[in-house]
Amino acid sequence: MNKLPSRKDITIAAISVLLTLLLNNLIITAGTTIYATNDGSVSTPTRTEEPMSQELPAAPARIGAEPRSAGISVGTYTSLAVTSSNLPVISYYDDTNGDLKLAVCNDAYCTSPAISTIDSTGNVGAYTSIALTSSNLPVISYYDATTTALKLAVCNDASCTSPTISTLDSTEDVGNYTSIAVTSNNLPVISYFDRTNGDLKLAVCNDTACTSPTISTLDSSGSYIGLYTSIAVTSSNLPVISYLDGDNASLRLAVCTDAACTSPTMLTLDSTVMGRVGWHTSIVLTSSDIPAISYYDYNNQNLKLAVCNNVACTSPAILTLDSSGIVGTANSIALTSSNVPVISYYDATNQNLKLYHAPVIVDEGKPNSFTKSTPTNNATIASTSATFTWDAISNATSYEYCVATATAACTTWTSTSTSTTATETGLVHNTTYYWQVRAINAAGMTYADSMSFGQFTVVLPPDAFNKTSPANNATNQPATVTLTWAASTRAASFEYCIATSTGACTTWTSTGTSTTATKTGLAHNTTYYWQVRAINPAGTTYADSVSFGQFSVVLPPAAFNKTTPANNAVNQPTTVTLTWAASTRATSYEYCIALTQAACTNWKSTGTKTTVAVSGLSKGKSYFWQVRAKNAGGTTISSGGYRTFTTQK
Repeated sequence: MNKLPSRKDITIAAISVLLTLLLNNLIITAGTTIYATNDGSVSTPTRTEEPMSQELPAAPARIGAEPRSAGISVGTYTSLAVTSSNLPVISYYDDTNGDLKLAVCNDAYCTSPAISTIDSTGNVGAYTSIALTSSNLPVISYYDATTTALKLAVCNDASCTSPTISTLDSTEDVGNYTSIAVTSNNLPVISYFDRTNGDLKLAVCNDTACTSPTISTLDSSGSYIGLYTSIAVTSSNLPVISYLDGDNASLRLAVCTDAACTSPTMLTLDSTVMGRVGWHTSIVLTSSDIPAISYYDYNNQNLKLAVCNNVACTSPAILTLDSSGIVGTANSIALTSSNVPVISYYDATNQNLKLYHAPVIVDEGKPNSFTKSTPTNNATIASTSATFTWDAISNATSYEYCVATATAACTTWTSTSTSTTATETGLVHNTTYYWQVRAINAAGMTYADSMSFGQFTVVLPPDAFNKTSPANNATNQPATVTLTWAASTRAASFEYCIATSTGACTTWTSTGTSTTATKTGLAHNTTYYWQVRAINPAGTTYADSVSFGQFSVVLPPAAFNKTTPANNAVNQPTTVTLTWAASTRATSYEYCIALTQAACTNWKSTGTKTTVAVSGLSKGKSYFWQVRAKNAGGTTISSGGYRTFTTQK
């Protein structure tokens, strides 16, 4: 199997995704080791792979003691932080002199950094890690190889001209793989490896100068526990530490439940069947304190990512990000403002610096709980299409919805990508549907409303229909009018309204399911307006697209009587005068006279006169006669039926 390069042979031991820069304003191809010479030039010696006698790195007998063929060597074990003014600050190890050094940049591109030696007492500065206080003052943890101790440099000004140097732990050989974080009250917290005992240890500072730190062993479950530590603190100032379990070659996580981490929760996040995962860990927390850890899979020589599903990381999602060659050592992780992991790492195959945007969003593991919005539960939809909406979830990468006529039938899920709305067409009238939405990310899926389905019923409003009679603008309608209209599909009932103006049509009368109605008592010589509407639970449909019908009422003449000659009169002259009473509303009269009723077919008008003289009658004959009153509303026959009289002989 290909062996990894030793840590000092990696160009930048802890490549930071925050910024890539060189102190002397030089841009060098990633994957090369840079040596500065005494005359100010640079050289790039041929890279040599250092065979490893064991899979886990051994402690160097003298870091930086190997002879260099060209000048001095600086810049291993780098660690970078950025001030609130976006100025980089870098701690690193001067391999030649065995010193801890600091570069404080004065501009974003670090064109003229202030370089200072922080500690030169013995061989010091390996495994350095830097953090900044709220006042942008550097705090640096590192290893003292001379005394095999963990040390801390607390800067008292931004340039760190007179740092406070203290030894935090000097019990045997401790201080490898340090990682530092600063709490919200500027107290340093350092994770590190106890090489003598093979334990993961933690130093919790109780004041900003860390004069009396609390030292504790977090994991002593084996003989080689706690390599490649990386630490972060939650919004509650609780440490969270990723590290390598060398005995089991697994990625582990220590989640502290108090500031001193007296009883941490220990988790194994990745321990593949073939083993050997968890090298070169780097941890980051979201604003919700959800961890994400990048690390190296030594067995497969891949870059991997563990995305936690919650603060306790009970069910992390494990992803292989890059498997193209020997990739993933010396990695460093950060999050974008959208909680997308960005990871820098070393490509040992091509000797390149690489950057990876992970295909996940880290937040609270699987998506947060959320609710469906519309249609509301048990709603009635008056359309064959329905638009569904639901809450947006910040840690969801996509959504899927399902609609069916039964919850058990909801098996086809349709993706909406990141949209929180969807439209379903082709719905059927008078049918109840059930629907659900689920939010998805790399850690899993969450169903809306705690998996409770929503339901709605499609009830379409009645179809369009028309009024039939009276025809629009009809005239001479009687005082009792019969209104009729066509049937409307899906109508549950009908209502009609009739009034003397459209604005006065406010009283609606139900006809049930009947498509006819009779209205009595209409006034003579009046125009009426009428409308019908079909109703069901989904809505109301007005006939003729809400257009009113209208008609005018003209009542027929009122009843009236014939007067002379009296019925059955005798000895009438051959010229007889017929008279009758006036009829209200009559505009004209007609009379008929004949020897029989059946022969009375020739009606003659008298205009508005209520009398007429009839001559030329035969003597000694019986005659029948009748009168009728007329107007535009109709004809009224005089009361009493036909009258008869006999002429004189």
